[in-house]
Parts: sequence; C-alpha cells; structure tokens
Amino acid sequence: MEKKLSYYSLEPHLRNVRYGGYFQIDPNSPSMSKWLHKVYMRIILFLTLGFTSQQILKVYEVRDDLDTVMATMFLLLTHFDSIYKEVVMMVKADQVQELLEIMKGQLFNQPEDEHKKLLLQTARKAKMLLYLFNCTALITCFLWVLYPLVLFLQGKHVEFAIWLPFDVNESPQFFIALLYVWIQTSWLAFNNTTMDVLIAFFLGQCTTQLNILRYDLENFVQMCKNKSKVSGESYKIVLHTKFKKILFHHNEIITFYEKVEDIYGGAIFCQFLFSGWILCTTAYRLVGIEMLSIEFLSMVLYLSCMLVELFLFCFYGSEVTHASEKLMESAYFMNWLETPIQHRKNLILFMERLKKPILPKAAIIVPLSNTTFISIVRSSYTFYAFLKNTQ
Repeated sequence: MEKKLSYYSLEPHLRNVRYGGYFQIDPNSPSMSKWLHKVYMRIILFLTLGFTSQQILKVYEVRDDLDTVMATMFLLLTHFDSIYKEVVMMVKADQVQELLEIMKGQLFNQPEDEHKKLLLQTARKAKMLLYLFNCTALITCFLWVLYPLVLFLQGKHVEFAIWLPFDVNESPQFFIALLYVWIQTSWLAFNNTTMDVLIAFFLGQCTTQLNILRYDLENFVQMCKNKSKVSGESYKIVLHTKFKKILFHHNEIITFYEKVEDIYGGAIFCQFLFSGWILCTTAYRLVGIEMLSIEFLSMVLYLSCMLVELFLFCFYGSEVTHASEKLMESAYFMNWLETPIQHRKNLILFMERLKKPILPKAAIIVPLSNTTFISIVRSSYTFYAFLKNTQ
C-alpha cells in the first residue's frame, strides 16, 4: 500500500500523544483496547489535575511572598494551557479524526512527483521540530530537578513549586518529592510540546496543500497536454477533469482549515492569553537568578520553549495566509490562452473566489500572524515592568 505522505508527516506526533494519554488510539482498534486506552487517558487527566491543584495550593500558601508566587505561577499557567489542550483532544477526538481522514484522502496525497517532494519536505520539518522541541523540554525538566538535588546534597534549604503534606528537606521524603515532580513535569512538557507541534503542522499541512495547488495551477496546461498524449484522451476532456480536481482540492483545503480553526482556535487563544503572563513571570524570575547557574540555564531553556511555542502558531498562520494570497497570482500565470473559452470563464469565477484569502484566527478574534507574536512579547514586557515597579 502506498504511503499517505500527508498523514505520514504527523505520525510521530500522533504516536506521542496516544502513548501520553492525550488522544484516542486508532478507531479501528479492538473494542477492549479502545476502552482500556480511554481509562488510561482519564487517569492521566486526573494525575495532571492533581498536580496542578498542588501548585494552586502552593500559590495560596505563599501568597504573601511575591518572589515565591512568581516561581510557582510561570509553570502553573503553562499547565492550565496544557490541560485545556488535553481536554480539547479528548472532547473533540472525533473531529480530530476527521482531519486525519482528510490527510489520508486522495486529494491530499496526489501521485505527482512535485507533490511528493513538497509533502516530504513538510514531513521532515515536522519530525525535526518535534524531536528538537521534545528534547529541549525534557532537558529543561531535568535541570529543574537537578538544581534542588544539588542544594539538598549541599545541605541547603529546598522548596518545590507545589504543595506537599510533608517536609521535603528530610530524606527519603526529598527523593520521593523529587521523583514525583520530575515525572509529572516531564510528562506534561513532553505532551504539551507534542500537541503544539501537532497543531502548528495542521496549519503547516494547509500551507503545503496550497503550495501544491499553486504548482498545479501554474503548470496546468502543460500537465494536461502531457496526460493527453500518454492516455490518448482528448485535450479538452483531460483539461476539464483536471480543473474539476483542482476545484475539489481547493474546497478540501478550505474544509480542512475550517476544521482546524474550529477545533483548536480556543486552545490557541488560551495560549495567547496566558503567554504574556508566562513570559512576564519567567522574566521576573530570571532576573533574580545567578547567571551561569543550573537554575538560570533551565529558565533560559524554558523561556525559549515558550517563545517557540508562541511563534509556531503565529508563523504557520502567516504562512497559510501568504500561500492563499499567492493562489490568485498562480491562477493568472496559468497559460490560459491555450485553453478553451469555457475554461477561461470557469477560471475567472474561480479567481473571484480566490480573492478572499485564508486568515487563520484564534477563537475568531486574534489573527495568527507575526504581528500578533510581536504584540504579545511587547505586552509581556509591559507586565514585567509593572511588576518591577511595584517592588
């Protein structure tokens, strides 16, 4: 069976979120396997909610100490966003499956060599970014537990960013708490970064399909002539069939994009909403840490992850808009003088539809663009300056 390259680009991401308990397994799996996996997903959600509740209790416990509150808040807000995405993946699992079925379809996996080239490029980028993002997140979590371990071995006071019902400065309680925090933060970070790349490359797949459509439009006449020679069919019939396929492909891309926005628009908006505060609290925490220390390095890596996470949505949203705007040019650059009059009329109607570009938005409000990314970073600096001035 020929590999579905469009779907193939997200196979590693789906494998991660399924193993992590954030998304359902293949609907064609045995009933018992699906039931057991649903139970597993709910256990994971329960553990995540429990860990987040401990962070909330910690914030309440140290509410009079701004520095300690900031040390807890940056991770707490990240976990809020992660839980939202996890719930979306559970509640809208059937809609996500519809996206995957579109990616397995013929229109998203056409046999032309140039199509395969573009799809493979997208798959390579998706895998590379996933592995890089996952590794950075796991290294950050390891450094977070390495720092308190060093303090404990030096006989210094240790405090974790969660509420615990025992004194963590005694052994073996310290090592129990250390292992618990490491597993929980690593699990959350691994799954959260995977979901971010997954959502980003749903948008990335839109861009790839739009670029494939642009290629088909620009080379439309020559492709029809070549196929007519090979198949022996009349040029007009081949041209009509090919143009219908282009129309269906464009409709499928629009449908795919609308589903992505409907499923993940709220989660992305939530990410934008929290990002300003996350960047602000992280920067606030960073300036009070000794440079070149383990804690400083871990916070720099965490801040980098947050910026990349935010940038992914904005960048790939901008790419979708740019590719859709270029469709009009590609249609015009078609060698339409060598097409029948009826086709030229159909092409004009199609170009009228292309005048309206795709504008990805979070929750139908915030545009996914590079300008939005800059605005969020600026607002986070404003929050940071406000906090510093209140000291």
